[in-house]
Amino acid sequence: MERHHRIFNQITELLQKKLGERIKVYEENGSQYLELTDSPFWLMIDKSEFTVGYGLNHTHFSESYNNLEDGVIQAFDLLTNTIKTTEYIKGKTVYKVTTEIEFPNSQLINIGTSAFLVYPFWKKTKIKNSLLEKIIEKKEIEEDVHFILNER
Repeated sequence: MERHHRIFNQITELLQKKLGERIKVYEENGSQYLELTDSPFWLMIDKSEFTVGYGLNHTHFSESYNNLEDGVIQAFDLLTNTIKTTEYIKGKTVYKVTTEIEFPNSQLINIGTSAFLVYPFWKKTKIKNSLLEKIIEKKEIEEDVHFILNER
């Protein structure tokens, strides 16, 4: 079994242990998905990549990109910190969404911006900020995360 598959399985087991039935795992078109009920957080693996997503924003990680550990860290950062989303709206159309992780020291890290090309550009822009509280306490899973990161 490839390392990104083992990591996905270990994360799945950990989250099922901590969050129970809120975790949904399924397979579709040769890829495996993990979703968290009532949250935009999701994970996906295919033949070569581990993808960490939050709503429309997502990042691909892989051993061939030499960033697989970064993906594990980002996944757990999304679960253990407040997430700030900024929606840019024209009329009734959300045309851009920015997602940021807010760390305890108030530092914001942008993990992605998604935008649509077709929207009513002539209308006034409204900006809507939302904060989603952390899903799990970092100290509850810290040892497990270190184990996942250090297993080869």
